[in-house]
Amino acid sequence: MIVPFVFSGGVRPAARSALLILVVAGVVSAASAEVRTTNSYRSYYVSGSTARSLVSYMRSHPFRGDRGDAVANVRPVYRLSVATRTSGGTCRASKVTLTIGFTMTLPRARSESSMASSTRSAWRSFVAFAKRHESTHRSIYVSCGNSFVAKAQRLTSSSCVGLQASIRRLLESDKRSCEVRQRSFDRSESRRVSGLSLFRMAR
Repeated sequence: MIVPFVFSGGVRPAARSALLILVVAGVVSAASAEVRTTNSYRSYYVSGSTARSLVSYMRSHPFRGDRGDAVANVRPVYRLSVATRTSGGTCRASKVTLTIGFTMTLPRARSESSMASSTRSAWRSFVAFAKRHESTHRSIYVSCGNSFVAKAQRLTSSSCVGLQASIRRLLESDKRSCEVRQRSFDRSESRRVSGLSLFRMAR
């Protein structure tokens, strides 16, 4: 997630001026374990025609996220389905399906046509950077999901109720571990933001 202008973890999508487009895609499946994704996109509208006014607007009018103000983010919502079977007194998962619904919010200029060519180029470079950054967050979430379903498939229990509970606890634990990976990625990227041409021009 891009916050003005430090990176952090996933947050709520923007409530103001949002354009929503829905795309559904299946990602990564195995014989009895599957990660599916849905993807929706929102626009965080930014006013201004110069680098300074654009950056000033983002600093003073961000949208509110779970971990602070933001200008770009991706937020996952999880849905888990587990089918079980019992053999020889042991319950195992016969199919684990994790669906992750992603909402990606990216900055969008209200009046790009009024920008000077140098500002427009810097703005588009910033938006491309934001999209790559949030897409990497999304890929990390999918990777974490793949790891979870593989581990869930190996769990066993003497009761299927107990197995269902264990798998759901595992998901919560893996979600927390995944957020640690996300924060680490943000830290590795944080210094790159101030070096983008849009922010250099705004100084």
